[in-house]
Amino acid sequence: MCALPADIVSYLSERLEATLPGPMHAILRRAAQLAGEHGWQIYLVGGYLRDLLLKLPDYDVDVSVVGDAVSLARRLAAEARASVEVHERFGTATLYPEGVRGHIDFVTARHEWYEAPGALPSVRPGTIYDDLARRDFTINAMALTVTLEGVGPLLDPHGGLADLAARLIRVLHDRSFLDDPTRVFRAVKLAVRLDFTIEPHTLDLLKQAVHEGALHTVSVDRITNELLLIMREQRAARILATLRELAVLRAIHPDLDWPYPPQALESPPAVSSLAKLTPQQRQSTFLALLGAQYPPRQAEQVARYLRLAGPHIRLVRDAARLAELQPRLAAPDIKPSDVYGLLKGLDPRALKACLRLPLWPENSAAWQRVRQYLEELRYVRPELDGTYLRALGLPPGPVYRRILGALQAAKLDGLLPTREHEERFVAHWLAGHRDK
Repeated sequence: MCALPADIVSYLSERLEATLPGPMHAILRRAAQLAGEHGWQIYLVGGYLRDLLLKLPDYDVDVSVVGDAVSLARRLAAEARASVEVHERFGTATLYPEGVRGHIDFVTARHEWYEAPGALPSVRPGTIYDDLARRDFTINAMALTVTLEGVGPLLDPHGGLADLAARLIRVLHDRSFLDDPTRVFRAVKLAVRLDFTIEPHTLDLLKQAVHEGALHTVSVDRITNELLLIMREQRAARILATLRELAVLRAIHPDLDWPYPPQALESPPAVSSLAKLTPQQRQSTFLALLGAQYPPRQAEQVARYLRLAGPHIRLVRDAARLAELQPRLAAPDIKPSDVYGLLKGLDPRALKACLRLPLWPENSAAWQRVRQYLEELRYVRPELDGTYLRALGLPPGPVYRRILGALQAAKLDGLLPTREHEERFVAHWLAGHRDK
């Protein structure tokens, strides 16, 4: 159970005062003033309000406006010298105050309905209760009134506070996962991130929706976006493992899998490593781990099915190639030039990602050689180049590539410490190949 204070509104008021950055606080007060002048109402809602109650850091503020959110946001942006991004179709706008981490989402309170399962919703302006009824889970379906005088009351028509106290993820209605199947991913993500439990009936509805093919009613792009967001999470390994247990990954594509046991990626070294990464680095790490389970061709096929962007496809494919190369990189007699030859065409992000987690034990021979390539070998260049060969009177052609390749290999292997050594190497090579 999660203990909540007896006076919720006073608690939230104190938390806002203590945690909301000054510029955002000023914008929120000005928003309340402007809304009052127009006869509108504004509310703190969604994940921001939930995290405020749970004492979790959240830098992205969610505001629902019973009125015109877009015009309100534009006015505030002009006054606060903030940038604003508008989405007219849904009546939403995002405000980015200067010098402040995070942003403020202004959303016109709306009623939603779905013309077909998995379709994007149709919308029309609505009340705050309409707006809360369209949300995914009860713990995200509360609203805190904001006025110039302060905050309160708290609106909780779906029992979100009780579920927050019980640490439960619960949908608002039985068609929730059919209307928007991407809620399957968000349910699991929230449960793992917050260490909550998916309420039994909600879990049954989730499994039923997956079994009946609900995920195929939404575009692959939307599903992939959810997977990429999950890969940015600190507990991404646990989320992906849970999606596998619930047969969600197989429902997306028969070959899509996550074969890694959660404990393998949640040992203290791995957790410490992941915690130090940026969200983008975590995403790259988990894309590489996704690819490393397959042969390269199959890895690329799965990546293309998911319609990943080109750089992501390369990362997944090259992680698979690197996994195949691991035994050769571990060979005791492998030379630096051989390491370079094996790794030179692979995406450095894939190499770095594969060094971060236990699939490549730290300080193993293969691990050391990949690190040596990343830190040293890929930057090794001979002093001599094609200009030097032309100065010798050698006609340009394929022979240049052969000479310079041999020169670089010898340089990588530590045989040519100076330019003089390089010149002697070229002369010896030419003498040995003069009649060939």
